[in-house]
Amino acid sequence: MNRSYHLRGKRPSYHLLAAGLAVLFASPFARSEAGDSISPDAFANPPLSARPRAYWDWVNGAVDLKQLTRDLEEMHAKGMGGGEMWDTGALRNPNGMVPAGPAFLGPESVEAIHHSLKEAKRLGLELGLVTSSGWNAGGSWVTPEWAGKNVYVATITVEGPAAINQALPFPEVPEKCPKGPDGLPLYHRDVAVLAVPGNADKVIAGPSAVLNLSDHTTEGTLQWDAPAGPWTILRFVCTNNGQTLIAPSPNSDGLLIDFLDPDATRMHFQYMLDRLGVTPENAAELGLKYFEVDSMELEPGIQWTDDFVEYFQSHIGYDPTPWLPVLAGWTIQSADESGRFLYDYKKAVSDLLIFSHYTTGSEMLRRYGMEFNGEAGGPGPPIWATCPVDALKALGNVDVPRGEFWIRHRNMFLVKEISSASHIYGKPIVDAESFTTWRRWKDSPFIFKQAADRAFCEGLNRITFHGFVHSPEEAGIPGRAYHAGADINPRVTWWEQARPFIDYLARCSYMLQQGKFVADVCYFYGDQAPNFYPEFHDVPGKPLLEGLGKGYDYDVVNSDVILNRMSVQDGRIALPDGMSYAALMLRDQSQMPLEVLEKIESMVKAGATIIGPKPLTVPGLLDHEEKSRRLQELAASLWGPCDGNSVTSNSYGKGTVHWGVSPRDVLRQAGLIEDFQYASTSGEPGLDYIHRRVGDTDVYFVRNPSSSWANADCVFRVTDKSPEEWSPDSGAIRRLWTYTAHDGGTSVPLSLAPGAATFIVFRPHDGKDGHTAVARVTGPSGAPPAEVVACTQTAADLLAWVDGAYRVVMSDGARFEAQVSGISGPQVVPGAWELHFPEKWGAPPMAVFDSLHSWADDADQGIKYFSGKATYKKVLQVAPALLESGHRLYLDLGAVADLAEVRLNGKSLGILWKEPFRVDITEAAVAGDNALEVDVTNMWINRLSGDLLLPEVQRFCRTNDVPRTKDIGGDEPWRAQLAGLLGPVRLTGARLVHAGRP
Repeated sequence: MNRSYHLRGKRPSYHLLAAGLAVLFASPFARSEAGDSISPDAFANPPLSARPRAYWDWVNGAVDLKQLTRDLEEMHAKGMGGGEMWDTGALRNPNGMVPAGPAFLGPESVEAIHHSLKEAKRLGLELGLVTSSGWNAGGSWVTPEWAGKNVYVATITVEGPAAINQALPFPEVPEKCPKGPDGLPLYHRDVAVLAVPGNADKVIAGPSAVLNLSDHTTEGTLQWDAPAGPWTILRFVCTNNGQTLIAPSPNSDGLLIDFLDPDATRMHFQYMLDRLGVTPENAAELGLKYFEVDSMELEPGIQWTDDFVEYFQSHIGYDPTPWLPVLAGWTIQSADESGRFLYDYKKAVSDLLIFSHYTTGSEMLRRYGMEFNGEAGGPGPPIWATCPVDALKALGNVDVPRGEFWIRHRNMFLVKEISSASHIYGKPIVDAESFTTWRRWKDSPFIFKQAADRAFCEGLNRITFHGFVHSPEEAGIPGRAYHAGADINPRVTWWEQARPFIDYLARCSYMLQQGKFVADVCYFYGDQAPNFYPEFHDVPGKPLLEGLGKGYDYDVVNSDVILNRMSVQDGRIALPDGMSYAALMLRDQSQMPLEVLEKIESMVKAGATIIGPKPLTVPGLLDHEEKSRRLQELAASLWGPCDGNSVTSNSYGKGTVHWGVSPRDVLRQAGLIEDFQYASTSGEPGLDYIHRRVGDTDVYFVRNPSSSWANADCVFRVTDKSPEEWSPDSGAIRRLWTYTAHDGGTSVPLSLAPGAATFIVFRPHDGKDGHTAVARVTGPSGAPPAEVVACTQTAADLLAWVDGAYRVVMSDGARFEAQVSGISGPQVVPGAWELHFPEKWGAPPMAVFDSLHSWADDADQGIKYFSGKATYKKVLQVAPALLESGHRLYLDLGAVADLAEVRLNGKSLGILWKEPFRVDITEAAVAGDNALEVDVTNMWINRLSGDLLLPEVQRFCRTNDVPRTKDIGGDEPWRAQLAGLLGPVRLTGARLVHAGRP
């Protein structure tokens, strides 16, 4: 081992470790709040901090410096904020299509990293680095001493009385455990040799019946005078589990580090920093912003490290050695007693891993001015049942907590847990590995948007694409692919049209990074390890708390935050960073640490509201009976006569405890109505939301997850403020004149397209016309709702879509009326379309469509399987009456698969990538003939599906991705998808009208 990284001379003080975990360390990257207001300019053009990043996949480590520059220039041009350099393997690589590159952190790899950092700095982008090839953390430099370890057990039986002089068998270890010529592990240490009275049931009367024979064992040989009776000898050995990196590049495999050893983390990070030449003095100039670690995916086993017994004794308070047989499947004293030891063991593993890896890594990188970003919270079961941590605490001990969400794979959506951790530990950024999937080449930006909108409603405020694959020109199109990621890079068909989508994500992220999340409840998810929320990450919809339901929002909290960060201010549960909650909701769990209940009791006495059952016992072994007695006495006082049935509340000090009543009812009884409600006027829209408060401004993000239009009267828990719509699509801001203020809230009618989302922002009245509001607008039956575009106390201007009589009722009861005529109803654009295809991609140069239809339904095989951009052309007739003063004219494309850019008379009118595919053509149109061109782009899946029918030498596409011929992880077999301009294409008129007093 390279002793320059051997830091074992200074072991951590385990007596201080618990406090180190409990107290939030100060991070130089805790970004300052945006003050007490949001910036319209920053919303229109979001800053770097809000712009999407990406896992920048260097597949097989094979990169080209010039084309690394091209990647970065394309990121910059499309509005991204940067990326994470990630050396990884091509798990799908037929015929070696992706060559094997140099070893990660070898000379060529370091040159590529430095080249990228230099170019990113030139372009104003931020770059991080994943801390291994593949994941999680490790490499060829990790020798057995520093590598991951487990405890393994070998057993023999002996009969006494007898003098035993016997070599004990070595436990069976994993095949990948590094071994020497003698077949034994290169690195191993005996933990203990124990003797227990032999019996078939594997039950031991108590820990005193366990004899520690470690002092009678030398180099694996036991010398012991065995008392009478059968004895089982258990030899516990700590050695390497042999787990290596997951998906490394071909020349970069190596062992994972020992995550329970802080020196292993220091060694690993120091090795990487030294290889890159990063020092505290030059780090800012080099520009490497952060290290990133992926999800903690450990193989099964008994987690251990060399100093685990020492740590356990100082942190938990007793010697675990007599209880080790429990880890080997024995029961000591009773299942309950053994379970309480397992609780202590698992908590020790969790806390030690968090300290050794996440806290230690963060503190080390801070000396270099760098961040530590981490998927520290799982995923847990059913994906990785072996992740051993209290997820919230782990996430709270990195600079930027990161989760992940997938497209159609196991419903894995790990966001609510991550956002909770960020909120309760004072972290401003909620990041996620975004759009991970087994699906290939078929999902459009609109599909990604719908997943992102759900994540935003669960608290996400920064996107990290998974991923952006480095794919040089010679790799062909669509080129190189990582086996489990969405494809968002310059090789996708829609990359030239990507900017509006990326700007949308950036605007949403900017708004959701401002101020503080508004929540009514904090939910204590219990005290155990491992611990995750939701317990199983199979969540097809936004996770809701039982009894709280929709309309109220919440954070999840743990013991650490309750003990060290909670206080009570004006009857609300408060955190030092500004978060506060109306109530603390307890998990339906019989056990609770005594110190947690003591803290809860002090908060209730100070005015807090608690909802949940009375705890009955404490977890863990140490002083269990005495602590349980004290807990029961304190709980009896705190809950009083409240039994959850006949009595459901008890006043205590200035606060109240509730049991047997839903948190929703508790909040309502306290006069706190839902934060967001809606009544649909067009079926059930199923709207979702999130609320943040920025100074005296309230920001709501509202989405329509359904596939139909949602028209709804929405009630926001805001008073004495005026609503505005801040559109993340365009960055435009408009005053919403139609709303009704009432006790406890403000009602605003919203009309949202399928899959649409928007921001409703409430700011204090401006003092001029801030109290002017329209209560309602009525028009012809069945007509689209007219929009109020301007309003005073004496009149209102409307944008109306159909002829008829309109009435405006003001909030003060005044009524304005207008009679509208001359609006042309929707007119289908008649006639055939010329369709022009690019050369050399299988389709004819030009085709005529007498009627619009999907390319996938065309008889011409070249059109059926075409992928890319094709142009529809026709002469559009516009009647002079449609362009009269006061009229607005729109071109509605109907259905489009998947993106469109409209040009009229040579003028681009923008890129359309989601419903409604409609554009205002008033300023570009002329009376009579107009040259209309519509570029439509679909996904690669059609051409790839067509290529499957061709001999390999005749195929148009090249990629290392393996064609899907069966369902894999939510992905159907490859086939041509809906594509092209589907219509019907219509001209739609509207008119601006003035409504005044009759």
